Amino acid sequence: MNDFNAMFAFDAGYKYSPRLVELIRSNRQHLGGKLFFDKLLDHRRISEAIKLYPPRSNEDLRRLHKKIVSAPFPDHEKQSLLLYILLDCRHPEDTVRQFVQQFHLPDKYGTFMRGLWYMDRMWFQAALEHVTQPSLSPLFGDDILCTLARRAPDDGPTLALAYYHAVSPPIESPKTLEALFSVMSMASVTEAFYFARRQTDENRKVLLEQLISSVLSAAPGPETANRSVELVNLPLSAEEEHWLEDYLSDGKGKSFQSATGTLTMRRIATARYQDALADWKGPAGRKINGLNWEALRLGLADGVGSHQIEKPWAAR
Repeated sequence: MNDFNAMFAFDAGYKYSPRLVELIRSNRQHLGGKLFFDKLLDHRRISEAIKLYPPRSNEDLRRLHKKIVSAPFPDHEKQSLLLYILLDCRHPEDTVRQFVQQFHLPDKYGTFMRGLWYMDRMWFQAALEHVTQPSLSPLFGDDILCTLARRAPDDGPTLALAYYHAVSPPIESPKTLEALFSVMSMASVTEAFYFARRQTDENRKVLLEQLISSVLSAAPGPETANRSVELVNLPLSAEEEHWLEDYLSDGKGKSFQSATGTLTMRRIATARYQDALADWKGPAGRKINGLNWEALRLGLADGVGSHQIEKPWAAR
């Protein structure tokens, strides 16, 4: 491990190609300015080694190797970092296998390092297969979850939710909570709602508003219509009902085109028909997502015996 030439016996003069150096730097930027390898070096308190990664020459690679092997932490942790570097190199898989066998690196360390390496390469499906192993501690769990959740617009919500349900990492930062909740909202309005209920009161209100926003800001279509129906039928508490009404009537949510219609549908869904009619602001003579608001209003008026209710949009 300490002998660079022995470790890199396949090519003692090995250096990273310019293309590989550029790929690593580009991925670092896409991942918010820090690779998971950078976070490992920080975690092991050799953050000065970050400046050497990716190494641009054989000399830089030798210096990085020396920084790692001379650091004051256990050998298996040094071997884990060196394994990550070997994964970067173009060589037969046998080289990695021999390294692991030679130093008896426990499987869980090798599995986790491969997972972080895949995360840094932005091969998230492959990463998920490694970082969800039951034997692993959730080191960087918050960061992994946030990274997968923020990739959801491109990769869909499946990866982030799979990691969250498999590992249940502690959520340590507001940005991770927001990113995870956004993914949950994409996948299921109801699941997101019950998740929000398990948070602190302050976060519950913020997350409920985020959930409403995610539904009302979506492009019109059958899926949005179904999510809207799911939203207005949620089993809200009295406090949550107040938050929804306030957000859509006086808060930031009132700017949504469907804010008043959502309030109306919520009142209908909760059998508050008189309230729905008294504050009716449905769009007259138009269909939205297949719903004829004029027909709905007249039918509702018939249902509560209010046949003579004046149209609020009629010219006076």
